[in-house]
Amino acid sequence: MNILVTNDDGIDSPGLRALALELSKIGNILVVAPDKQQSGVGTSVSFLRENVTITEISSFFTGIRAYAVSGTPSDCVILGLRRLAQGHIDLLVSGINVGPNVGHDIPYSGTVMATLGGYFRKIPSMAVSLAIRNRLSSMQFESAAKVAASIAEKINNGTIITDAILNINVPDIAPELIKGIKVTRTADFGYVQLGDARILNDTSIGRVNQPPVEDNTDVWAIDAGYISITPLRMEVTHHELIPSITESLNGLNWGISTAEKEAK
Repeated sequence: MNILVTNDDGIDSPGLRALALELSKIGNILVVAPDKQQSGVGTSVSFLRENVTITEISSFFTGIRAYAVSGTPSDCVILGLRRLAQGHIDLLVSGINVGPNVGHDIPYSGTVMATLGGYFRKIPSMAVSLAIRNRLSSMQFESAAKVAASIAEKINNGTIITDAILNINVPDIAPELIKGIKVTRTADFGYVQLGDARILNDTSIGRVNQPPVEDNTDVWAIDAGYISITPLRMEVTHHELIPSITESLNGLNWGISTAEKEAK
């Protein structure tokens, strides 16, 4: 199994290294990650407007090819798939992010949006985040990495067959305190309410003045001590609206009179 691993926290992130090391137990790992922090960049692609450099990191882990890219997570995936991979990539994994990626925060996430490069190429893809509550916490990256490896094995042996992105959020608690896994939907709000983010400091992450949390959402699951797995699809067309909008536009002449049309 050939696995491409990336992230948005940068090549030196302990979450990335924990993930790559655990996945190396079940497959051949290629790491292609940004050379610096790239959180919140969403689907941004930088090489369309500037030169991007690729630097091999020989000190990563023995047996793992690793490269630092002076660009975004999306750049890393494109370069990994098109230039650096030696053979077909069977799985794309992005993470482990420092902080949750849930609800309305997902489209802004460099971690989750990096998986689009695999998703659109029909490559099984998943994003992994550690839902930390405090940046001074112990950060249970190893637990999150083991979860990712377990899901990767199920994808590899055909137990899980999906054409969706699996967005995995693991609560940052001791492994024995995790209650289980819930397959969830996205919450109708972000984890951090931006209007109140000013009261947060550099050592804390959390929700402020949150709306009620609905059961079986990603936020509900991690708050309750469960691992949340949300299958995401990126279909941008609202198919149900096509007939009604088509009917509404019938007869619209765009303000051009019949005489003007005949003149042309």
